[in-house]
Amino acid sequence: MEKPITGKSVCRKWIFSILVVLLLIAVLIIGQCKKQETEYFIIQAIIEELPHYQSEIESWGYEVSVLPKMTEEPDNAGLMRYYWKSAGPVLILENQDGGMYCFYVGFDQYISESTYIENMMLAPVSQYAEKEYEDVLKTVRLQICKRDIKQEPLFENTADADAKDCYDVSVLIEITAESLVDGNEVSVFGGGFFETNYCSNNFEECRLWNGIDPASANRYSDQNIKQEYGAAQLLEYYRQGLELQSRLVELYHERQGEDGR
Repeated sequence: MEKPITGKSVCRKWIFSILVVLLLIAVLIIGQCKKQETEYFIIQAIIEELPHYQSEIESWGYEVSVLPKMTEEPDNAGLMRYYWKSAGPVLILENQDGGMYCFYVGFDQYISESTYIENMMLAPVSQYAEKEYEDVLKTVRLQICKRDIKQEPLFENTADADAKDCYDVSVLIEITAESLVDGNEVSVFGGGFFETNYCSNNFEECRLWNGIDPASANRYSDQNIKQEYGAAQLLEYYRQGLELQSRLVELYHERQGEDGR
């Protein structure tokens, strides 16, 4: 004859089941944290032993440097996010054109600056009898970055178009102009600061993020950005950063294997 299950036995079984569930949840959380931290720890390990990696990275065609954790505002506005977040050190790979690929938690952002002479319309028009154009020294500063530099970048953005995560990359450009005569800054149409968020899979789908704004809310910034950089070019810069991230991870594992670690 089977013994009846007592209330105490039932309670123990429930406690055991709950503990198993909690353990599984803890394992999943730890695993997810490790997954998110992998890129960060690899980048920091490369920075700590940079002489061990530098010659190989330079053979890829990049100048290698390290941005230490900053205690003062940087001169380069593109690096301000690291200052705001008290983040660092940061590994920087600079290409022959002066574009900088920055790595903190994996690939964080791409920064570039280009200067050239262009004939631009002076502003405001009310100062002139008619529209006046002048050759000026135009400078365009570009920044492609994760919305949060401490967030791991997405290799494949599969978020729905109406979801916040779809617009995972911010693009910012600042356009200024200087007189060729005296070097003073000149007000021009098309100058200023423009920012919006794009889907990293195409750099076509875009919206501001402060909640989900209507598509028209960022049309002005999108148009000004696209006058300087097409979607294909932005996508190329971003994918190059992700490719460099993969190469850095592979190089790290190769060197760890060579050292028998």
